[in-house]
Amino acid sequence: MEQSKRRILLIDQDDSRRRTRVRLLTSYGYSVEVRDDYVSAERLNNEGDFDLVIVALHDHPEEAAAYSDHLSVKKPLLPILLLTDFGVYVPPGTLSQSIESGNPAALIGEIFAILDGTAHIRELPIQFQ
Repeated sequence: MEQSKRRILLIDQDDSRRRTRVRLLTSYGYSVEVRDDYVSAERLNNEGDFDLVIVALHDHPEEAAAYSDHLSVKKPLLPILLLTDFGVYVPPGTLSQSIESGNPAALIGEIFAILDGTAHIRELPIQFQ
């Protein structure tokens, strides 16, 4: 798989899972930068410098969903993936925006398959909006 190093921002507070995810993504040739929480990511305000933002949902999924909604408004062309214990999702409307706007839908699919083990991309269920 020949590609330039794509930059991924991983927002994940869980150290053990975060280390595993970083190792997995870097082993596939991606450059990964980590933030512990949404506040630090938003404070730095550099999400647009990345090719993809991955947000891990932990104890407060509504906060992650609010952050991803805010980020989608702020950077509408930026692909976002949401990780849960039940799978990998995209925020509602993000997948169609990514495909229609020419965003790297292939990148979303690749990362999705790496993290979830499948190429089937699902939108986040309505209860997390």
